[in-house]
Amino acid sequence: MKIKIPNSIALELVPRDSSLFLEESRSNLEQYPFIKKINVPEVRSIPINSFEAAQILLSKALPVVPHFRLIDRTLDDLLEKLSFLESIGLKEVLLIGGDLPKKGEFVPSGLTTLRAIAEVRRAFPSLKIYAGLDPYRSSFRQELDYAFQKMEAGCDGFYTQPFFSLKILDLWLEQLSNTELWFGISPVHSDKSRQYWERVNQVVFPANFSYGKLENNELARQLLERIADANCNAYFMPITLSAAEYLKGLFFRE
Repeated sequence: MKIKIPNSIALELVPRDSSLFLEESRSNLEQYPFIKKINVPEVRSIPINSFEAAQILLSKALPVVPHFRLIDRTLDDLLEKLSFLESIGLKEVLLIGGDLPKKGEFVPSGLTTLRAIAEVRRAFPSLKIYAGLDPYRSSFRQELDYAFQKMEAGCDGFYTQPFFSLKILDLWLEQLSNTELWFGISPVHSDKSRQYWERVNQVVFPANFSYGKLENNELARQLLERIADANCNAYFMPITLSAAEYLKGLFFRE
């Protein structure tokens, strides 16, 4: 089946087990040549953090983009970890502000995204710095202005929250046409999954959105085509499915 592929595609994998994470990363990079790198989120409930996961992949010369959540780390800690990772081959990093944990006492570090971008740019001029772009958490104007501020601070581009609507995607393509963008694509197959996105990320789904796998895959293909036409990039966030299952369903009709 012929699918129009964007410039580059990244695959987001959660490192729940070191050996399985390495094997899954390697196998998907080998099987799908258009997947250029592994995107590693920081998840509080997972014992392996993105710093450790990045070491695992870099030790095997595999391309990785670790997330660094800024709300719970100091600037010194961030710079120290990036210095080590760069010394073993890190080329790219994603800096995100992060959300407050739902339970327990927590004291934010005070490190802002804008300051982190500026300091990392100053300390590591050759490192590619990405920031997050969230089309749902605030007004379109506020998020767009924030994106411009991040670029002024020194970031090279953005990884977005997943898109579920071509119309919303087009709005951002129109405004950031000259920016390096990595658009998130994620399947949603249940009420529970949809409610997560609506509750945590304030996502507004299309009125006719379907949970079916065939419909989700068709939407993903339409998004990929639009992203490819705009000369941008995409990254897959399987989340509720294994990456192997998701990619097989997307690129090979059952």
